[in-house]
Amino acid sequence: MNEQIIQLKNVTFAYSGEQPILAEINLQIQKGEFIVILGSNGSAKTTLLKIMLGLLKPQKGTSQIIGTAQKRTPVLSYLPQKAAFNQGFPATVWEVLTLSGKQQDIKQNSKAALEKVGLSEKKDSLLGALSGGQLQRVFLARALLNHPEIIFLDEPANNLDIQAQQELYQLLADLHREGLTIITVTHDVEPVLDYASRIFFVNNKTVKEIPKGKEKGKVV
Repeated sequence: MNEQIIQLKNVTFAYSGEQPILAEINLQIQKGEFIVILGSNGSAKTTLLKIMLGLLKPQKGTSQIIGTAQKRTPVLSYLPQKAAFNQGFPATVWEVLTLSGKQQDIKQNSKAALEKVGLSEKKDSLLGALSGGQLQRVFLARALLNHPEIIFLDEPANNLDIQAQQELYQLLADLHREGLTIITVTHDVEPVLDYASRIFFVNNKTVKEIPKGKEKGKVV
């Protein structure tokens, strides 16, 4: 039986003093899905993601993360869109991870997270020495430290070359097979769609599900 984990009901959102950019959105996501949200730049994909996360509150309607069968709120992680990075920042991969939390087992969790993203051999490397794909996998490892049940990703493959994109999405597919619920937004059609459970398209204030196999050409 499918277990609903996120529910949006009649959600309308506008930034202060502006017209709504999302209107009457209804959306349900099941535990264990790999959700891809498509849309052109400026289509409110990131806004929709932040509403699901609870970072933004809609003016109308409700957005709810539903507890598990044990009545426990799922653990969330958020990988925001990659910001400009100071290549001269003097920190190693290991320092970035082990300084990211105060939990007692942070070193053990950091070691396990690096193994998951395939960067164990880079733990002593400076961030500035990493490729764009490796750097994004470090940020993903950091997002995995708290053992999330749902991970939200905003344009995770932005500015990566094709090979790095494929490696990142293959990694996300592996995490999904382990039971992680994944929700990612992107304006790029390929290559993530091969891994999607369901695909949604944000356009003109609406969010519509696209049957798999009919999504190509939707985003420009």
